[in-house]
Amino acid sequence: MTKKTLNIALFILLLSGASFAQQLSYSVDLNSTATHKVNVEINLVKMGAEKVTYQMPLWAPGAYSVTHYGHYVSNFKAYDTKGKELNVTQPNGDRWEISGAKNIAKITYTVADSHKDSTSLYFALAHIDTNIFFANGTCLFGYVNDKKDIPATVNYDRPNGGRSGNDPYWQLATALDPKGWPMEDPERRGRTIYTTKENIFESHLFDATIFIAKNYNELADAPVMAGSGFQTRTFKDGKAWYDIVLASDKPFPMDSLQECLHKIVHAETDFFHDTPFSHYTFLINAPSTDHMISTGFGALEHANSSAYLLVNINWNIFNEFGPAIFSHEFFHLWNVKRIHSSLLGPFDYTKQVKTTSLWLSEGITDYYAHTLLTRYTIASYKSFETMLTELTKAVENSKAANSKTLEELSIAESDFDLNNALVFYSKGTLVGLMLDIEIRSRTNNKKSLDDVMLALNAEAKKGKTFKDDELIGKIEKIVELDLQPFYKKYIAGTDALPIDEYLKKMGIGKRFSLHEESSDGNTDLKISNSGKLYVANIEHGSAMYKAGLRLGDTLLCVYVDSCIIGSLPVELLNTNPTKLKLLVDHSSSTSSIPPELRNSLPWTELTVALNKPLTFRFEKDYIPYPSTPLEVQIRHAIVGKDY
Repeated sequence: MTKKTLNIALFILLLSGASFAQQLSYSVDLNSTATHKVNVEINLVKMGAEKVTYQMPLWAPGAYSVTHYGHYVSNFKAYDTKGKELNVTQPNGDRWEISGAKNIAKITYTVADSHKDSTSLYFALAHIDTNIFFANGTCLFGYVNDKKDIPATVNYDRPNGGRSGNDPYWQLATALDPKGWPMEDPERRGRTIYTTKENIFESHLFDATIFIAKNYNELADAPVMAGSGFQTRTFKDGKAWYDIVLASDKPFPMDSLQECLHKIVHAETDFFHDTPFSHYTFLINAPSTDHMISTGFGALEHANSSAYLLVNINWNIFNEFGPAIFSHEFFHLWNVKRIHSSLLGPFDYTKQVKTTSLWLSEGITDYYAHTLLTRYTIASYKSFETMLTELTKAVENSKAANSKTLEELSIAESDFDLNNALVFYSKGTLVGLMLDIEIRSRTNNKKSLDDVMLALNAEAKKGKTFKDDELIGKIEKIVELDLQPFYKKYIAGTDALPIDEYLKKMGIGKRFSLHEESSDGNTDLKISNSGKLYVANIEHGSAMYKAGLRLGDTLLCVYVDSCIIGSLPVELLNTNPTKLKLLVDHSSSTSSIPPELRNSLPWTELTVALNKPLTFRFEKDYIPYPSTPLEVQIRHAIVGKDY
C-alpha cells in the first residue's frame, strides 16, 4: 500500500467514524397499551445543533396514501443533557423544531392508536390495545435533522419483561435484527442457542427486546407485533429462515399454514433464482369472525417481512383466498421493493407519491401471485379459472374501468379510494395476463413477461430504477417487440379489455351451454371442466334423443358446414342451423345405448333435425378448449399443466 493510498484509506475511515458517531436510541414502552397509547423516548448521540428538527412521515411505503402519522403524536418534549426542557415549536402536523438544542439529549412523545383511520388500512397503522400491540414503523418513529442514514437501536419494554409474575408473558416479533444476544449461531441471523442443564433449545426470536436498524428506512420498514399467546412456526428454505407469528383468539391450523407458506416462498425464490434476505417474518393478526377488527382484510409488504390482517376460519375456506394474499406480498420482495420507479425510492416521507407505474408494482404482482400458485401446483387449476371470472366481472361492472386509464388508476391509488382500488387491482391483473399472452403469442412462446421481470430484477439488484415514461420502452427492449399499440390501448388508454380474445390464444374460453327446446322435450348440452361438450340433460321426446343422443354422451364434433366445436357458440349464433350432424362418444353415457345405435368404434355419427335453432348462453366461468400446440404451450407456461 502506498503512502497516498494509506492517507486516502485513513480519510475514508475518519469520515466513516464521524458518520457513525451519531446514533439514535429509541425506546417504546408497551406497559400501558390498555390506554390505547404508548410512550416513545429517543436518546440522541452527537445530534445537537442550534436547531434540531424531528419529522414524522406523511405516508408509508406500500400503502401510498397520505396518513399524516404526526397527527397521532402528542405531548412532544425535548431535554438537554442536564434534564432541562427545551423550547419546541410545531410548524406543521408532522414536524417539530427544537431551538437551543446544542446539548440535546432526549426527545419524548406519546403515540395514540390509529388503526381505525380511514386514510389507510390496518396494516399501515397502529393497533394499541390491552391484549395486542401492532404498529407499522412509520406510526412510531420519525427522523432527526432530515437525516435518514443514521443507525439506530430500538428497545421495546414489554409487559412482564421477565418471565415471573401472574400476568401473561408478552412476546414480540419484528424483522429487525436483535442486538446483544449471547452465543449467536452464525448460520441463523437473529437466532440464539440457549443451553440449560436439561437440554439445548433454540429461541424463536420472540424474547428479544433490543433491535438494530442500519438507517431510518430500515426502521420505518419494520412493523412490530407484541402480545401473549402467539402461535409460531419456523422453517428453512434454501439458505433463508422464515418465522410465522400469528395472533388469534383461538387455535389456527399452523401446520397447514406453514406448508402453504413454505411452498409459496420456494416457488417465488425459484422463479427469480434469488433470495434477497437471510431471514423473513410473516406477522399475522387473524382473529375469529366474532372478534374481527375490520370488515376487510389484506396485507402490506416490507423488505424482509409482511404484515397481515386476516380471519381465523376453517382452513378449507381460508385456503380459497389466503394463499393469493401471501403470494402477492411475498412477490413484492422483488417487484416494488427492488423493481420500482425512481419516484418510489429513495423515499421522501414528506411528499405524497404519485406514479403512473403502479400497474407494474401492483397489477403485475397480483398476476403472478395467482398464476405462480397454479404453475407450481400450490393451488388448483380451478382457482385460476375462478380468478378470471371474478376479475372480469369486477372490470365489467365498474365505470372507472372504462373511464380511466390504468396509468390514471395508478396515480389515483395514492388517494385511497377503495372503489378505484378494486378496479385498479382487477384491471391491472388482467392487463398483466394479456401482456404476457401478447408477448408469448407473438414470439412463439420464446419470450414472456417472465423474461421482463427477471431482467428488471437483474438491473434492480445493481441499484437501477426507471423513470415512469421509460417503462414500456424497457419492456420492449427486453422482449424485442413493438408494444406501443398494446400500451396505448390498455395501459395509457381506455379501450375495453378484449380478455376473451386473449384467452383464446392460450386455449381458454368461457364455458357455454346449448339448449334444444321443443314441445316434445328439451336437451341441455354443457361444457365440462376438461373442455368437452356433453349431454347434461335430455328428455325422451327431444329431437336429439330421437337421433340417438343419451345422457352423459360426449360430443366430439358438431358439423354445420364443417367441424366447429372449437368455436361452437359463435358459429351456431351466426348460422342458426336446424339440422346438425354430431360425432358422439357414448363411452361416458350414463344411459344404456341400444345396439342399433352402437358402432364398432366408441363414437357414432348422428343426424339431428331440430324443430327450431338451438339457443345458447355463456356461463360466467372459464375453461380450456381444444387447442393448438402453441395455445397449449402458452397455457402450460403461464399456469402449469391442466390438472
